[in-house]
Amino acid sequence: MMAVVMLVLAVAVWRGSQQGMRLAAHQADAINDPAKANAAVYRDQMAELDREFVMGNLSYEELKAARDELSERLLADVADLDESAQPVVASAVVWRKPWLAIGLLMFVVPVASMLMYSVLGEPAALDPRALKQGVDASDEVTPEKLTEMAIAITRRLQDEPNSMEGWVMLGRVQRARGHFEEAAEAYGKALSLSRDDNLAIERAEVLAQKNGGSFAGEPWAIIQRVLTADPHHLNALFLAGSASYAEMNYQAALRYWERAREVVPAESPDAPELDRAISEARDKMGLPAIPPRALTQQENAASKAAAASSSISGRVTLVKELKGLVSPTDTVFVYATAVSGSRMPVAIVRTTADKLPLDFVLDDSTAMNPAVKLSGMDEVTVRVRISKSGQATAQPNDYGVSLTPVKPGSKGLNLMVRDTLQSTAQ
Repeated sequence: MMAVVMLVLAVAVWRGSQQGMRLAAHQADAINDPAKANAAVYRDQMAELDREFVMGNLSYEELKAARDELSERLLADVADLDESAQPVVASAVVWRKPWLAIGLLMFVVPVASMLMYSVLGEPAALDPRALKQGVDASDEVTPEKLTEMAIAITRRLQDEPNSMEGWVMLGRVQRARGHFEEAAEAYGKALSLSRDDNLAIERAEVLAQKNGGSFAGEPWAIIQRVLTADPHHLNALFLAGSASYAEMNYQAALRYWERAREVVPAESPDAPELDRAISEARDKMGLPAIPPRALTQQENAASKAAAASSSISGRVTLVKELKGLVSPTDTVFVYATAVSGSRMPVAIVRTTADKLPLDFVLDDSTAMNPAVKLSGMDEVTVRVRISKSGQATAQPNDYGVSLTPVKPGSKGLNLMVRDTLQSTAQ
């Protein structure tokens, strides 16, 4: 890029020097006949415009406008010859030594560019290892940066509305921001340009997140369509199992995950996580576990300690003023969500209001999706919602309370439901 820039500048300087020499010659003639010299200069400029027009660098309208402008300048210069002479002299002096100017450009521009980049740029980006570390560093992806990315991609898509990759990028950025409506719309645009089943499954996930974790309706329809076309589509099987697990249909979840396990190679990084999901589904159904090997006492103790350190426990109570307003059959949800981003629960306990006050424990065994666990979170928001409808999505007349942020391992939380949905910061 630097070489191309230098070539363009050198050509411009050389052409300018040739014009300057012609102007200098005209200036010499101007000593004896200024009007004649000016006319010669403008004839040359008219000829230059004609050459540009023939070469295709000027349209007819641009040529006409430029010729009219030159004619007006000629009339003005004839009226005031003294004022027009000085710029001609200056131009001739500037371009008298083109090789000197080109040599200076060859030295100054690269040196100045490197110095400026070292101060204002990011030299570490030239190192692939540093670049990879920068991309992998989770603390680099802030909400502000995600917003900037969304704005930049949106602007790009205004110029390139048929860029399938651009719509996919926008969908994933909007999903990371928690803007599920916009994410679903972007995935829809991408799918209108490419009928990719993997993209369709991603859109189904986004629609479920938009619906508060419910896969009813379009998300399930997408999953079933993909599995009908390809019964061994891994992403569809994974999501079908997770959706069934979230709906507490553990038998269906086990069936989907076992079909996926038949396809996933043993050395695949997905295999251990899939085995754990299958084990949890079997446990929910009361079926015997299929452990890969017996655990030693030390490993068993370490496993229990790790589970305890990542669980959250406490008590949910209801103020007496609400006891007459809450029916014993109302559904009570106690769940944890990420502090920012997705609102899909990472752990959930469901019961009825007649069990209040309720001592609860949220841990990996209460995960909605075995692939996203409480033990993998740094901080969460713990929420309580009392629903008369029993629906997963919040309703206007629901009662509840939330506490944030809460670190996994927290014990003895006191969550008192006093009114409609409230939020409390720790």
